[in-house]
Amino acid sequence: MAEQAFAVVCAWCNRIVNAPARRRPVTHTICPSCLERALTLQNREISASSSSETFDLPPEYLGDIFRH
Repeated sequence: MAEQAFAVVCAWCNRIVNAPARRRPVTHTICPSCLERALTLQNREISASSSSETFDLPPEYLGDIFRH
């Protein structure tokens, strides 16, 4: 049985990330621009907090999301 391609939609902004040629089931992700915005907001909140500790995700955590 062949793999079925899903339509991929950003769960935050509803932007279509990947639209197959035919109507297919939908799955959700976060698009690169929404991810960048979320991480920027998170960094601002961390900077504004009184704690001197910072939270950094390991480089492999997001996998290949930025490779397009």
